[in-house]
Amino acid sequence: MKHIIVLSIILYVAVSLPLQAQTDRDAIRGAAATASGGGIGNDAQKLPDDSLKWKKGGDISVNFSQTHLWNWSAGGEPSLSFGSSSNLFANYKKNDIIWENYAFMAYGIIKAGDREAVKNSDQFNIGSRAGYQMANNWYYTVAMLGKTQFAPGYKYSSTDTIKNSDFLAPAYLFLSLGLDYKPSSRLSVSFAPAMGKATFVNSKDTVVVVSAGISYDDYKKNGKRSRYEFGGGIVFNLNGSFFEKKVTYNSQLELFTNYLDKPQNVDVVWDFQFRIALSKLVSAGVRLNMIYYDNQKTLKETKNPDGSPQYGGAQLQVKEYFEIGLFYGF
Repeated sequence: MKHIIVLSIILYVAVSLPLQAQTDRDAIRGAAATASGGGIGNDAQKLPDDSLKWKKGGDISVNFSQTHLWNWSAGGEPSLSFGSSSNLFANYKKNDIIWENYAFMAYGIIKAGDREAVKNSDQFNIGSRAGYQMANNWYYTVAMLGKTQFAPGYKYSSTDTIKNSDFLAPAYLFLSLGLDYKPSSRLSVSFAPAMGKATFVNSKDTVVVVSAGISYDDYKKNGKRSRYEFGGGIVFNLNGSFFEKKVTYNSQLELFTNYLDKPQNVDVVWDFQFRIALSKLVSAGVRLNMIYYDNQKTLKETKNPDGSPQYGGAQLQVKEYFEIGLFYGF
């Protein structure tokens, strides 16, 4: 587990620091250009007060690919894939008060040959954070974060297909109290010494419940389909753009430890997005997601003698995908 944490932090720093350095240089150039262009005096245009309080926006991307083969001597099989994602945010700042809200949604499917279509991307995250400034760049904060997926998920093997997740199964809810350090709009570090994590499973399927981290005995004997943890966490967030916003990035690392049960085993989530605008409505992007949940079980391909599924311990989960498609930012 320690190796996983160290690896995640090294990867985060290795990617984040060069991007932050470029962002800072662009910010300095932008400030210099603004200063040299005037903006002070009778001819300066004042922004309405409301524009200084709320900053809203987001982006939507859609990609599609299709391959058709007919009498193709080199072999292969036809395929069809579709994917979409969306980032939305609405941030408020006035005097000493901040309120930040965001949502990320992604869904994609792929169909190859005569097999049924399967999903290759499915994510729904929503978060809200409110803060009060206590000192320069420091805020008291309270935050909420929810995570789930839209559609059923399956574990595929050469002999069987087993459903191991569904909508709100599992669903994760985080509530935290702590401090935020925000030296700029691009970089923030959240320290949450008091954080609650709740895992809910909106399903009565045994495999789905156990895969989410609920023990087999708790579910079978007590009907338990939820798990509550109390601990602390740290969240690093870095985002920005350069080359006149033709390149954008977002990197977020989340660490959580349960004070009451194996505090040395830390949950790790690292999410990285990188996008390059190829034209006004076409872009290419890379997304990398790494997850380690200490209580989440792994469904094995082998079964018990009675035919019931076998479960293994937690494993590092990695998802990466590259896309080229339509992109619209607002």
